[in-house]
Amino acid sequence: MCFVASLTIHFIKSFNVDYFDHQQYNSCSWILDGGIVLSEKDVMRFLQVLGLSKREIQVYMFLAKSGVQSTSFVAKRLKMERVQAYRTFKKLQEKGFIEATLERPTRFTIVGFSVLVDNYITAKKTEVTNLSEQKQSLLTAWQSISAPESEYPVAKFSIITGKKKIHSKMLNMIEEAKSEVIVLTTALGLIQEDIAGIFDAAVEPTQNRGVQVQILTDVSLENYKVVERLERSIVEDKLGIKLRHVTMNSKFFPRFLIKDEEEAILYAPFGNEASVLNLEDEGLWINDKMFISVLRAFFVQMWQSGVDAAKRIEELKSGVPLGETIVIKDAAEAEHRVVKVLEGAKKEIVVIASSQSINRLAEDDPLIKYFKANLKIRLMASIDLDNLEPAQKLAAHYEIKHVPISYLTMMLIDKKHLFMFKNPPLSDVGVESAFYLADTFYSSDREQIERVSEMLDDIWKRGIDISEITRQAGTKLPAIEIEKTKTTAYAVEQMLKNNVTSILITQHQKHLGVISDRDILREIIEEHKNPQTIQAGDLKYTPLILLETNQTMIDAMQIMTKQGYQRAAIVKDNHLIGMLTQHKQPPRLAPVKKQPNK
Repeated sequence: MCFVASLTIHFIKSFNVDYFDHQQYNSCSWILDGGIVLSEKDVMRFLQVLGLSKREIQVYMFLAKSGVQSTSFVAKRLKMERVQAYRTFKKLQEKGFIEATLERPTRFTIVGFSVLVDNYITAKKTEVTNLSEQKQSLLTAWQSISAPESEYPVAKFSIITGKKKIHSKMLNMIEEAKSEVIVLTTALGLIQEDIAGIFDAAVEPTQNRGVQVQILTDVSLENYKVVERLERSIVEDKLGIKLRHVTMNSKFFPRFLIKDEEEAILYAPFGNEASVLNLEDEGLWINDKMFISVLRAFFVQMWQSGVDAAKRIEELKSGVPLGETIVIKDAAEAEHRVVKVLEGAKKEIVVIASSQSINRLAEDDPLIKYFKANLKIRLMASIDLDNLEPAQKLAAHYEIKHVPISYLTMMLIDKKHLFMFKNPPLSDVGVESAFYLADTFYSSDREQIERVSEMLDDIWKRGIDISEITRQAGTKLPAIEIEKTKTTAYAVEQMLKNNVTSILITQHQKHLGVISDRDILREIIEEHKNPQTIQAGDLKYTPLILLETNQTMIDAMQIMTKQGYQRAAIVKDNHLIGMLTQHKQPPRLAPVKKQPNK
């Protein structure tokens, strides 16, 4: 039996996750593909609303099932006293729920349930009409007895129970919005709010009043069809609505809507059951500016850590994991993330660090514990006199190159995980860790990783290998000097006379460079030069770079690049402190275009 009641219910026309539609039904039955959801118990509740007692409901339901019956028969079957039964029948007849027959003995039949429902609807409509007519009189009377409203805004709140009432309040807030509506909802909440028409209501404000709407939700397999439909409408109708995805770990995650930073409604499922059918939600409406500002700040933070809904849909369709991009504020949390990723490293770790980080890495190397077979670790940093020795120590395990960059500190693991670290503030310059972990940037976004990986590879190719930077502290310059205009034969004669293997080339008593006996032999023999005529200054000697007291190896490298030297001897305080060799990068050739077949 299907009972018709006066409840107007927004419900699902076809209950599946592919598409949700909402339609109104004038029925107390919740119908899913033609099947009755409400039970006899729900009908009895409605009869109670109509004003029947439990005993009267019992009699009415018995007559509905058994047909026309006498009072004595019903009393016997329901085990009621006859006097009590007669009184019940009399009350039902007076209330208009049953009718008597003209036969003897008298029997009774029910007034049709549909008639009762229609009468109830008519009565309610009459009440609403009367109330509408009396509205202005009631408001006038209220103004005469109530105190004037305060000139100062007063924070207010109210509790709203029931999903229908909560959704009605949300619809009103969206309709009244002037500039902004922001919504944070769960995967399940998105489905429920779509059924209630919340997102459809946002169309008019965005089109006609320029209201900006931001919706942050957990896009999942259960709701991505709904999100996809919303995204399509946004693009086609050019709506001012933005959708982003953020992972929420709980179905009971608090949901809220904020309108114009003036009022908010915070709501969540009531009880332990969370489903599309659950109607028992509890909400808190509030207009307190401080509370709303905190709620909005929370939303902004989550919005920044979210990703475009379209990308999330693509991930769900393709099965390829979506990248995450966040800023980890807490240093301990950042350290936990770094350690977790390093523990899973399999192929390669690329690090670009500051000069100071090299010293700290050499003292307490956090990477060495993750060093394993087939795992390559490449380390780039600005190498100078202060960190050259620690860098050489690290070179025992890692590939190390000098790069003239001191403003970047980052780590790339397996071309899947990127960490970028800030320089420590002045108050934390004494931090012992090689990486400053507060406000760590982390990303696993594929496109971003690819760009950074290409950049790091290019920096690596242009770097100078640690093996090309040798340090021989305390080594004195050659004691024998000759003017550049002297012949090579004279230079060899002086080297043999003084039993030395290298000699200084000078010009007007200014040191130009140094050349060894091996360099002279190579040039004379391989290039067939005449030592009696070729001048010492015409030989391929190693030029000297003389550093001032406050200059470093970095300054030497800059001079070397500026002068175009491929090799140079670094001199400081009349001591040879290092030899630098810079290899030329091979020119990048444009790809040869294939000629079309003629």
